[in-house]
Amino acid sequence: MQPLTGVRVLDFSHFIAGPYCSQTLADHGADVIKVEPLEGEASRHAEPQYRGESLYFATMNRNKRSLAIDLKHPEATLVLDRLVESADVLITNYAVGVPERLNIGYERLAALNPRLVMVHITGYGLTGPRSQDAAFDGVVQALSGIAHLTGERDGAPLKAGVFAADYVAAFNGVIAALLGLQARERSGQGQLMDVSMLDAMSSMLLTTMSEVELLGHNPSRNGSRSKNVFSTTFPTADGYVYIAALTARQWASFAALTGDLRLTAPGNRYETVQGRLESYAELEDIVTAWTRTMTTQQLTDLLDEERIPSGEVNSIDDVLSNEQLNARDMILRLPLLQGQDVVMPGKTIKSTGAASEHTRAPGLGEHSSALLTEVGLDADHITALLERNVIGQLDRQRQTEGSL
Repeated sequence: MQPLTGVRVLDFSHFIAGPYCSQTLADHGADVIKVEPLEGEASRHAEPQYRGESLYFATMNRNKRSLAIDLKHPEATLVLDRLVESADVLITNYAVGVPERLNIGYERLAALNPRLVMVHITGYGLTGPRSQDAAFDGVVQALSGIAHLTGERDGAPLKAGVFAADYVAAFNGVIAALLGLQARERSGQGQLMDVSMLDAMSSMLLTTMSEVELLGHNPSRNGSRSKNVFSTTFPTADGYVYIAALTARQWASFAALTGDLRLTAPGNRYETVQGRLESYAELEDIVTAWTRTMTTQQLTDLLDEERIPSGEVNSIDDVLSNEQLNARDMILRLPLLQGQDVVMPGKTIKSTGAASEHTRAPGLGEHSSALLTEVGLDADHITALLERNVIGQLDRQRQTEGSL
């Protein structure tokens, strides 16, 4: 049995933060019902696509079931209420006020199901002067100060090469759901969990905030350099390697490998952490002259022999063939609707309780009838809802598309 077996999650979310949050819960056994509009969740139409299917959608919606429904239709309320009564968690990343307009505001749902835990992920949170503002990943990275700290020393600020603010918010959404469920075990009551992308990103500043206020520092971009130890990326004959010879033993071994008397002579200025920090630029030049004489593989082999932490800067092609990631089931392949496999990262937390089993991202409305049967609607009622376009169903959609 997986950790979240028996937990039902209603996923009213789109794009990244919400879907990735609910996918993580699904990876660990939660029954996640993706509730979508009849035209499909927006990311079903997002690039990149493979033969008309969005890889964006496929990689963030595995292990879910899909219900397509027009929430604005008057007859949708009965269906919605039945689902809410059966649910443990509801996740949304709609903007502030949108859940209420769609009839899924927390106060109404909590009256139907007092045990419901609702996780609402937004750009800036449900309170504060910017709560109503639209937010996107790059905007949040900029506002959080993370972009200010990212990039070369003399270069422009940069955002991360992935949607870091969305993913960090998603992880915090998972934590929020689990905290809400744990609190419910004690009190019997659900609650509203307010998750802000900006809060999540700024939480990673940690000591950087106190450096400014207490020490008067002005942290800024520093390239790949670590700011409190000599540790950075070095070029090789065919690539780059990040080297982190941090302890006294590691540094002594590293200096000996280089064979450079400036690093090995007794009492040299680079023996201590402080000495290396004070001589960062000149030490980089010395080490770079040595690393450029070898290929990446030759250098990492030498460092591995001396147990000096290092890592080659991998391309994504390299990541796909990485032995460690493959051994950890982090390179996962699941079929698209048309059968072609799509590769994606696997689940990051492994547990001893159950083997990992995954299903592909669902087709739009693929499970509509089955889900409504589960919550007590009979076949005639479901058929009527389909005919009146209150709900959608995969086979029916294909038939409609085929007749156009």
